[in-house]
Amino acid sequence: MRSAEHAATVDFIERSLHTDLHLDRVAARAGYSPYHFHRSFRRTFGLTLHAYIRRRRLTEAARALVATSEPIIDIAMRHGFSGQQSFTNVFSAHYGTPPAAWRRAQRFFPLLLPYRFDESEWQLSRAGSGLDVTDRADAGLLLPLSLAAVDMLPALDVEQHTGALGRQADTRQVFFAHREGQGAAAMTVDSATGHIEYLAVHPLVRASSVLSSLLRAAQDRPRLSITTFRDGDSADLGHRRALLRLGFRPAPLRVEFGYPTQLLEFEPSGASL
Repeated sequence: MRSAEHAATVDFIERSLHTDLHLDRVAARAGYSPYHFHRSFRRTFGLTLHAYIRRRRLTEAARALVATSEPIIDIAMRHGFSGQQSFTNVFSAHYGTPPAAWRRAQRFFPLLLPYRFDESEWQLSRAGSGLDVTDRADAGLLLPLSLAAVDMLPALDVEQHTGALGRQADTRQVFFAHREGQGAAAMTVDSATGHIEYLAVHPLVRASSVLSSLLRAAQDRPRLSITTFRDGDSADLGHRRALLRLGFRPAPLRVEFGYPTQLLEFEPSGASL
């Protein structure tokens, strides 16, 4: 499938989140067999159509819980769930709290934002290994990357995150992978501790070796660490597994911004990247 076809498919899904969306219908709308469409969607975006739709529906349901007084059962039914109990089970598994408690807390963060990319972003998927890694990037370059890769950043509050990015770009070591200025991946590292305080990889390049490239750029450090999802977290699309595959090892459990996470540690000198 071409980028324009994927973009049209995402637009169709976003317009139809409150309708009966299933693989056969979306594939037929795109003009492909379910088998071919499933493979192409997953290869391009790094997740299945089912996972994309579920996370987008949960995100919009979470937004409605905070922004409206609409009954929970109505929100559940409007976002494609068969009833309040099934909605509560799935919502709790992904957000770590039941819908009623989420509403009382009046705090929102997205699981996934729409995969609407401009042409320069689509070019990333065609760049292959042709990405440059630099040690300079400001918050203006990092924020769009964060929004595209929001599923990597547990409990992301956009307003707080924007301020934190500005501070990190000024005070932390930055590694920024890009193609002609279009961000593909980035991480910031505390020079004193080696802790990776920020890591984001654009969905269109997650199948590439860009994460290894960032870690190679930081190989002069004796040790790196990062906080990520705990084992078994339903909100994790595979980011923990990707880090473990590169050589990170589990360390203490943590809670950050009220969200259960885990520290992973990495020794660049002993890794094969």
